Amino acid sequence: MFNKLKPGESEEDVLRMAQDFATERRNNQNFQPAATVVRVNNSAQKSIFAQKREQAKTSTNDDCLQNVNENLAKISIHKRAPTEPYRDEMTVINQKVLLDEIHENILGNIGKTKEQPTVFNSILGELVERVDGNKCNAQRDHHQENKPQKPKSIFAQKIMENITQKSSDPLNLIKDNVDDLHYELNNSCSTIIQDKSLSREIHAENMKLLDQMRMEDILSEQKTLLNSLDPSLIQLLTSKRKIQNNGSAEISLSQNTSHSSPLITALNDSSPAALELLQQSNEGNWLNFNLMEEHKLAWMRDIPLNVGQLEPGQQFNARFDWKGVLLPYTLQNSKQDVDERELYLHGEEPERPGYSLQELFRLARSTVLQQRISAFGAIAGIMSIYNQGFYDQVLTLPISKIFFLLRYGLDENTPAQLEVVSRALSLLFYNEADEVLLDHVYENAYCHWQPMLEVLDESNKEKNGSSQISFMKRYMTLLRGNSTTAVNADVSERQEDSRISDDFHLAETDLIECLLRTNICQRISFIVGSLRPENSTMESCFKLLIRIARTNLSAARQLVNETHLMDLIFSFYFNKNPISASVGGTQSSFYGQPHHLCLKLIRVLICQHLDIAKQLSNDGFIERLKGYLFCRDDIKGAMIRVQIEALRILRCLLLLGIVDRGLFKQFLPALRQMLDWHYNHCVFEVGGPALIRQHAAALIATLVAAGESGTCDLEAQKTLLEILHNCCCSWIHKATRLDTLKDYTQLTLLSAIFYAVNWFARNCYLGTTAFRKFLGNILPDFVRSPCLIACVQKMSQTSIILRSCGDRRNVHSPLPNVGAVLNHDHGPQLIVSNTYTVQMLSNLWSLAEAPTNDDQKSLFEALTQPELLEPLAAYLEQLSTDLNPFLASNFFARSELRLIHQLLTTDGLGTYLPRTHLLQLVFNYLCCLPIGQARQMKSIFERYIFNDQFIKLDTKSLELLKETCMDVVYAQFIADNKDPTLTICYTQTPALPADWPYMQLRFILNNYLQNVHLEQAVNPISENQVVRMTFTFVQQLELQGLQIVTPLEKLMYLMISFMGPDSQFLEPDLHDLLRSQILDFNSLNATYTFDFNATVGDKGNFEPLYYLFVNHFEAASYGDELFSALLLFPLAQKYDNKWRRRIWSEHVQALRFLNCNESLLIGGLAAYLEPTEVEPSLVKLYGDALERKLVRPGSIAYKIAQHHFNNSSAVKKSKYF
Repeated sequence: MFNKLKPGESEEDVLRMAQDFATERRNNQNFQPAATVVRVNNSAQKSIFAQKREQAKTSTNDDCLQNVNENLAKISIHKRAPTEPYRDEMTVINQKVLLDEIHENILGNIGKTKEQPTVFNSILGELVERVDGNKCNAQRDHHQENKPQKPKSIFAQKIMENITQKSSDPLNLIKDNVDDLHYELNNSCSTIIQDKSLSREIHAENMKLLDQMRMEDILSEQKTLLNSLDPSLIQLLTSKRKIQNNGSAEISLSQNTSHSSPLITALNDSSPAALELLQQSNEGNWLNFNLMEEHKLAWMRDIPLNVGQLEPGQQFNARFDWKGVLLPYTLQNSKQDVDERELYLHGEEPERPGYSLQELFRLARSTVLQQRISAFGAIAGIMSIYNQGFYDQVLTLPISKIFFLLRYGLDENTPAQLEVVSRALSLLFYNEADEVLLDHVYENAYCHWQPMLEVLDESNKEKNGSSQISFMKRYMTLLRGNSTTAVNADVSERQEDSRISDDFHLAETDLIECLLRTNICQRISFIVGSLRPENSTMESCFKLLIRIARTNLSAARQLVNETHLMDLIFSFYFNKNPISASVGGTQSSFYGQPHHLCLKLIRVLICQHLDIAKQLSNDGFIERLKGYLFCRDDIKGAMIRVQIEALRILRCLLLLGIVDRGLFKQFLPALRQMLDWHYNHCVFEVGGPALIRQHAAALIATLVAAGESGTCDLEAQKTLLEILHNCCCSWIHKATRLDTLKDYTQLTLLSAIFYAVNWFARNCYLGTTAFRKFLGNILPDFVRSPCLIACVQKMSQTSIILRSCGDRRNVHSPLPNVGAVLNHDHGPQLIVSNTYTVQMLSNLWSLAEAPTNDDQKSLFEALTQPELLEPLAAYLEQLSTDLNPFLASNFFARSELRLIHQLLTTDGLGTYLPRTHLLQLVFNYLCCLPIGQARQMKSIFERYIFNDQFIKLDTKSLELLKETCMDVVYAQFIADNKDPTLTICYTQTPALPADWPYMQLRFILNNYLQNVHLEQAVNPISENQVVRMTFTFVQQLELQGLQIVTPLEKLMYLMISFMGPDSQFLEPDLHDLLRSQILDFNSLNATYTFDFNATVGDKGNFEPLYYLFVNHFEAASYGDELFSALLLFPLAQKYDNKWRRRIWSEHVQALRFLNCNESLLIGGLAAYLEPTEVEPSLVKLYGDALERKLVRPGSIAYKIAQHHFNNSSAVKKSKYF
């Protein structure tokens, strides 16, 4: 007795009940179910046309079967009365068509009329009985025989006449074979033998032999031959004979030349495929086949081989293959054995291979699943290649449109489409190159900081920059452009419009925010909890979540607050049983198993803020983390990636102070066991597994984090230091014997070793005695080895900031990336090469800083040997001229900037560099330092800038310079480190501007602008002191051979020095300083042509500053000659006449106060007189000023106006001056 299903029972209960039923049925033969379900197929209602067509099929099939029986009977009643064996022989001879089933009479009428047997035979060929098949006894219905036949069409009557003539003799079956044989041999067209002469000889011998034999002997020999041959060979020969018989239509073509020749000629030119089809058919027997309808055969036309060539520089529509690879305009050099027909199945540009984005978009919305999968797969390939940088400067992709297409496709629940769409969406957001490099460098010193990939708008830039510089940029923005912004009276509506934007506008500004607006977290929750797809789909979902978590703190909080999603992730992929995850389960699914991408997502969330780390790291979290690290067998299996991520999470928790000494003691046995395992099994050479070396580096970095956080107490140090020392000695000794280091994991492991030894030797309870053997013998031998010397010699080749190209950080501004790929001239390159030695050398150099004992002194002596210092000095000298400030702001360049600081602060290294190159390097280095390296910046200032040995300033100027620079640096440093987080901005904005020596002059301009806008001055300072300090300091730098700014920028700063609130430029000492500066400037740039329309960095355009300068001249110039000389600067004849027209029309009253000596004019007075003015309107302005006596006679302005008005022929003059 079986019960019914109850509410709440699952599929497992149904399967259990089915198993019980099957067991009972096997045990009891008389067991019967209580009821049996019978499926009744209700025939669908058919139309009248369908019913008639069905009747025609039935009647035609019966007629055809009867015709077969009659033909077989005729063959058996031969005039020679063959026996039954002879009948079998005839069947073998006529093996041309084997009739198994007759599905449909293609020539039958739709009505109930049946066709004549001869018509059917002429269409299907010669029907014979199948030898080893079942006989088909077809009976004709008697009620259909007596039905009257309807009149036939002209086409059917023509066919009937041809067939009747051919089938009059029942022996035509054999005769046709003989005729075919004679035709083949006479035309010397053998199926097997290709040599015509040999074929004729064989044919003559065969015919001579056949003429001497009787028919019975021929048939007997033929039967013996057929029985001795392989059936597959017989089938091959039969198929070749059928193909040849189909080609017999060529005979009828030759007989009907007058009708078919025009058709064949036309087909030769238009459609070779149609020509081939007609030549293989019996087209001579068909009506109206001599008419050419090209529009119906156009789809059969072959692709033209010669496609029009493009002109150099001509653009064309991009087309891709199914893997997302951009195809050339034509595939002229394609391989012959590769079938590329699938690349031409499109309507637009049929001669070109591949599919455009528009066509892929249409296929992605198709109703056919396979078309959608193929289109989404191609888009996934496009995004993968795009993120690698291969499509930069080649084509522009509509990223926002691709995003919306993929996001719509992700809402489909079909597993196949879900897999490919999620992969494409992850390739769009998750930059694989960035993530791989971030994971590779994570174990190095100070590389635990994670980039925050937030879109940097103006508000963020002001937030990251200092207040004194940000207000300067804000006011200089007012000076850009000539047009003024109209005031909108409806302020509230405008503000509301700026806050509300649709999805498409948001996708063009911030793609991650647009992704979050589409409820991506809820969609992934449904995928994880309900659909439970395969591994590849879940990996794509994890990558999407990692990219969202990297955006900013707000996105990370939004992700953590999705409690349902986080519960699913923790329950499925962060389980409590790691042993079963590695042993049990299948490889096709990892539900219930820990995954390294899940742990990476948790690590990125923890790094965002201390509050998120506390929210995630509960007791269950710590227990699961301990379970992963205590796995003893999985360290060499599939759990290696999981353990690496677990060690990184533990490192973050230690640095944030969440794991205290009590919790760290629980991890201590696992860490000690891992050190023992690595000491015995880690292979340092290249042949060993790279993941094992990465695992060892992660373990050592975790131990250093425990020491830095104070959780590694005396007991823990006693447990770990001995085995740690043994590991360091073993791996460094192996590195000493190598010629060079070829793998980045080797460099990472050495970097982690130096990092650990440096910290524990300075801070552990034993001090340097714990590493005496390492520091005294092992490490100095490594420093003197050819391996390290080869690494140092590669510094210039592998350097990041010495490369002349740019990165891809803002290749698509709504979706920034870290910039792991460089846009090199020879193709995209990774910014960190496999032999990048900067982190290793930086940690090694830290060991030699401030030596305290003899062991460290011997190490310092080894590091200062000429074999190492000479290539390092050459590297620094190259930095003084070729340093790339843009790449210096890259996230991965932070370690190299730290190494440069260590080298600059090393005593004795400066002797290898010329003084000019050293100061130029210091200046370039200070312009690249981000706010996170404020301590390094202060030490460089004190060592070089505030040192009398390099720069000589008076006491007041030196104090003002110190105060200015350090206030800017530390203000930014404090603002940037106010939150407990392990993330920094993905782009390291320099703390100081490129023209920082002129920074105090910016404050003078700021005070002037605030006075204009009736605002209180931010920093009231002494104008005299600022101008004197700035130009004296700049003069000292320029004497050392440094070029701080461009000539146009220096001209702008010279103008700003006259715009102080107190007009202190009139004081004699300051006036003399400014005079010398202007004279030196004129002499250096006498032949230089200024571009006054250019935009100079963050200082805006020259034009608005110049008109502010003119207004200030009218108000407070006091007729000063230096002021006047700068006012006349852009009025020279070689520059645009717009400057002269505006001054002589709108500010002509200011020209009355011009009081300038000709020696102060750049190029002399001749630069303002020649060539003579040809602009009529400007000549009239000169004459008007002279007529109205707006310029003083004898002044520079009077001489200029008089010369051009009297000598110009642009206007008619009735008076001369």
